[in-house]
Amino acid sequence: MAAKARSQEGIAEDIVDFSTFRLSALAINGRLRQKLAQIVAAKSYPLLITGEEGAGKHTIAKCLAASFLCDSPAVDGSACGVCPSCRMLSAGGHLDLTVLDPGPSGRTKVDEVRSEIAARLLEAPRISKNKVFIISAEKADTLSEACQNALLKPLEEHADFVRFILFSEDADRLLPTIRSRVQTLRLGQRDPEAIEQILNEAGVEESATKSFALDCSDGLPGLALTLAQDEKYQQLYDESLHLFKAFPQKNRSYFLTEGLDFFKANKENTSMIIRLLQSFLRELSMHLLTDEGTKTGSGSAAFSEKEIAEWSQLEIDFEGLLLLLSETNKALSSNTNYDHTISRLLLQMRGMINA
Repeated sequence: MAAKARSQEGIAEDIVDFSTFRLSALAINGRLRQKLAQIVAAKSYPLLITGEEGAGKHTIAKCLAASFLCDSPAVDGSACGVCPSCRMLSAGGHLDLTVLDPGPSGRTKVDEVRSEIAARLLEAPRISKNKVFIISAEKADTLSEACQNALLKPLEEHADFVRFILFSEDADRLLPTIRSRVQTLRLGQRDPEAIEQILNEAGVEESATKSFALDCSDGLPGLALTLAQDEKYQQLYDESLHLFKAFPQKNRSYFLTEGLDFFKANKENTSMIIRLLQSFLRELSMHLLTDEGTKTGSGSAAFSEKEIAEWSQLEIDFEGLLLLLSETNKALSSNTNYDHTISRLLLQMRGMINA
């Protein structure tokens, strides 16, 4: 069966776009590169790739899939790029690759797990030496408990030619019985040099855009590319900065009206707004602690000298604020009431920035 690609925020398209799929081309550190080579060379064992949104899970999943399907992978595990399997992948699909993602609904159905995974498990590869199944468990509710239970037997009992690649933002969202059947590869943040290399390879040349992406991506390559390649995020950056600077100045009513309205108007980008607020906090803390100014994507300081002087007079719980934002982002992925969660976030942030 050809790769099953459904459209959901570009996830499936990213996975099956094998125009570049060599592990050697990834901007990663030596330890991760060595780990990936070991995974390619090891016997068939289900792999779970974890990391926050933008960490590179999709890219590494597609590179590993290419390596598993390649007729002659290199010593470092990279797909050769020229064998029949690699050429088929370059054309946009592969008979021995199945991609299971939830589609627009955001949830995979248990019948899909049975028909696309369990029912095809014993079919011999048609082109390659292996069959590869890529399974999205990205969000908290992507794979229901019933879906995960339907995966248990395939993950535990499968032929040596079967390779499973699952990916999720948080392994703890999966059943313990799933986690016990996989080896986990955790992706963290990349260093600035790696992010800059990724931006260069993507053709991002304008220095202000590159600086903006570097400053606000938190070491996440996917986020850096999104920030650099979509102009709407510059506007989102400006509006988020405006909201952040309002915390010492505005009253509770402002945040329950205009602040909440801003979030609701950009609901699909809530995670990005939270990341930006975290970035502002880190930048401000560096200003106050080191008296050095970082630059925004526009080439000017996010905080003027006057603003830094004003913020220095406030009591700011930087650690508590960063933790609050992280916990809110996690709560929002678990189907909490959006308006209530954001209202509470804004009021708590205002309370943790004291004049």
